[in-house]
Amino acid sequence: MLDAGCLNGGFMLRLLLMQMLAALTLFLPVFQTQAQTGSTFDVQAYKNFLASHRDLTADQLRAMYPTMAFRDKLALNLTQVAYLDSINRIYKLTGDELALLREHGFVVSERLARPSFGHAFLEIYRHDLPVFVSTDAMLHALHKSYDAILQDTELGVLIPRLKELLARLHGAWPPLHQIYANRPQMQPMLNDVDVYLALALRLLGENVSPHRAENAAKIDQLLSLIDAEQPKKYPLFSSTPRTIDFSQFRPRGHYTQNEDLKKYFRAMIWLGRTELMLTKPKTQGDPVPSDEDIQRQIIDSFLIWEVVKKSQTTALWQEIDGIIRFLVGESDNVALPHLQWLAGEIGLAQAGELLDMARVKNFQEALSTKSYALQRINSQILTSDPMNPEQIAPPSAFLLFGQRFIIDSYVTWNVVFDRILHQGRKVLRLIPSSQDVLFALGNDASAILLKKDMEQYHYAPNLAALRYLVDSYDESFWQNSLYNVWLQAIRRLNPPNPALPSEDFKGRAGPLPAFMQTGAFWQQKMNTQLAAWAQLRHDNLLYAKQSYTAVPGCSFPHSFVEPFPAFYRTLQHFAAQAQTNFANVNFFDANKKSAILRYFSIMAGVMDTLATIAGKQLQQAELDPAELNFLRKMLYAPSICGPEFTGWYPGLFYKGDQDCGEKDLVVADVHTQPADESGNLVGHVLHAGTGLLDLGIVIAECSDGKPMAFVGPMMSYYEHVTTNFKRLTDEEWKELYQKPPSFRPAWVNVYLADASGKRRASGPRLVTSVKDPLVQNERPASYLLHQNFPNPFSTEGRSRSAGNAGTVIRFEIPAALAHARVHLAVYNVRGELVRELVNKKLPAGNYLTRWEGKDDAGRDVASGIYLYRLQVGEVSEIRKLSFLK
Repeated sequence: MLDAGCLNGGFMLRLLLMQMLAALTLFLPVFQTQAQTGSTFDVQAYKNFLASHRDLTADQLRAMYPTMAFRDKLALNLTQVAYLDSINRIYKLTGDELALLREHGFVVSERLARPSFGHAFLEIYRHDLPVFVSTDAMLHALHKSYDAILQDTELGVLIPRLKELLARLHGAWPPLHQIYANRPQMQPMLNDVDVYLALALRLLGENVSPHRAENAAKIDQLLSLIDAEQPKKYPLFSSTPRTIDFSQFRPRGHYTQNEDLKKYFRAMIWLGRTELMLTKPKTQGDPVPSDEDIQRQIIDSFLIWEVVKKSQTTALWQEIDGIIRFLVGESDNVALPHLQWLAGEIGLAQAGELLDMARVKNFQEALSTKSYALQRINSQILTSDPMNPEQIAPPSAFLLFGQRFIIDSYVTWNVVFDRILHQGRKVLRLIPSSQDVLFALGNDASAILLKKDMEQYHYAPNLAALRYLVDSYDESFWQNSLYNVWLQAIRRLNPPNPALPSEDFKGRAGPLPAFMQTGAFWQQKMNTQLAAWAQLRHDNLLYAKQSYTAVPGCSFPHSFVEPFPAFYRTLQHFAAQAQTNFANVNFFDANKKSAILRYFSIMAGVMDTLATIAGKQLQQAELDPAELNFLRKMLYAPSICGPEFTGWYPGLFYKGDQDCGEKDLVVADVHTQPADESGNLVGHVLHAGTGLLDLGIVIAECSDGKPMAFVGPMMSYYEHVTTNFKRLTDEEWKELYQKPPSFRPAWVNVYLADASGKRRASGPRLVTSVKDPLVQNERPASYLLHQNFPNPFSTEGRSRSAGNAGTVIRFEIPAALAHARVHLAVYNVRGELVRELVNKKLPAGNYLTRWEGKDDAGRDVASGIYLYRLQVGEVSEIRKLSFLK
């Protein structure tokens, strides 16, 4: 092998140029020629845009993306609204609920929470009330059906195919070993591949052993680290340790529902997150792998390529990858086809040729010219020196089934440390806001709610660059995976841009319906967008790449379809594209395939009809008899009012009645902040989740111009941050959700009544004129520290790997106390410190941490009563907890 000085000169210069181009262009699609053949993206124009906007301020960004003129209050006369008296008689609206309805033309109330859309619609139907058919209802049906179809696809296709693939790869290792048996230098790499394949099979639940007995101990060690679910430095396929976030192996989402799915989740995390480095990462403070380490992993990658060829499993790999690709998108890494292309380009016949470091250099030079060489999302724990202006970059890496590039993760990575540079210095913004995602996806109003963050962290140029890129994508990008079509549907709910009227509103004669003119309505649509985004991330959390911070006699007398025609057209396209793609999937059970194709056919037809109706209602045009009859059949066929749903809305659920009437609270971890501003591991994990459905009452004008009240269920969106790399499952979320506090972001307060029907504390709101301030909470409106759960608690019989040890302590930081020093600690009844849990500055948000009954030295504490105290700036609160050993 050559020495470290061999990898220099032209290769390093070319790689540096590629990294500089990546920093300038932020993102160009992996398979640009395939995904955007019609794209006219001008890289030079983009560079010019960045250069001219590098010092952009928050106010300048808002001026670049103006919003419509939102009305603050409507002051409606409720006595003239048809059916409002009937709704009031049934739901007994409170004074505050009526006041919100009068001010905004709609109100949503937690007091009227319902467990499911099916139950809510059935209640409205049986009370003969006008129904509001919301975009929330369609998005929820999409989520439930997609999640169920994905499970059927995993159980019926992906898991059996993956077992077959890995078994055949494992079986092809001995012939591979024979080729290199007399080459001692190849033995470490052969061991690596043996471990890589045997561990994947073990995680999948297969009873296999490595071909070399000496590798069994390493597999057991890795399994132990996976079970611990905590970050750990480990020399994986290398002499140099790297920090691996083993918390990602914790099954969550629908993967907790049976053992096969749990095992599949862990196996795919191994195959989707275990990087075989092809170049060195750009990191500051972490041990850097040697040239020999990189050479070893390059050879590992090509040995896997060889074992795929020897086992004749290329078609099997393509089948698995193809299904995930049409669902979520392309891998954010070098994949098998890329290795094949590169081998052909440099004339590489066998992996053993790479023992010559000159051949390694030849390979890396060829790799450095390829668009797929660089990972665009950092999803590992890398260290960045705050005082060094050079930014970190993940390595070019090979993964067998790498997690997929998703634009929303790319957004969250590029608005946190160390992607923000201000006046040549890195800015310590450690966790993103969900509003960052909405703004990048085209919601101009989000910039209003982000103003304070942009002024504090100086990242308006980052948002402008991200928005420039997202706006540049043509329709082919939004159609290249079902994930992107889903995102496009969410984008269709953005408020209209006054300079660029949207497809929905540009042809409307006169103003929007009154309730849609208020800032409160578009804040409610933000809730819809983010609840749908939480569901999207929840359903795809295994495959989507997560970002990391460096570090009787019933009827619906009238119906109103929420008027977003382009939204329904996008879901119609989703159904058509899914139907086409699933037609090419080979299910072992033909009935499953038929059911999936039939479902998407039904969905496409319903969305087509809803798009037509929404367009007419937006124009205040009369519906024809067939359309009116369609709306009446939402839950039941005519003359049927029985216990089973038979209408078109239950048909939008893949499992029908079962899912339509099922309570559904889901959560997804969407971003990881490994360390605090001092570099200490804290493991903050940002979660997005959904809660119970809240009934909303909306006043809209009918075709005759007269106002009418409609009632319908709407989704609720939650977000909060856990510590210690805690990744919540749906089961844990349902337990935590049932306990206070509310984890809803403060910007929902403008339109939402609380569980007692009262106004919530004031929160951020969209401005209604140039002079209007951004309203924030002046002081905490409620307790910051909440009762631990469970209480009392015991650690006996509970395993750390199961995620059940200890008790959860939850606290919140309001906007008024954002970035103050936060200290949370446990004390005994004598006031002596037992365990410090948090000691750092935190942004506004909701947090939870876990105490496992140990002191600062890691010793078990005695049973008894303990105090836990939260100090946020000058504000402090204390509560009691009980520990039973």
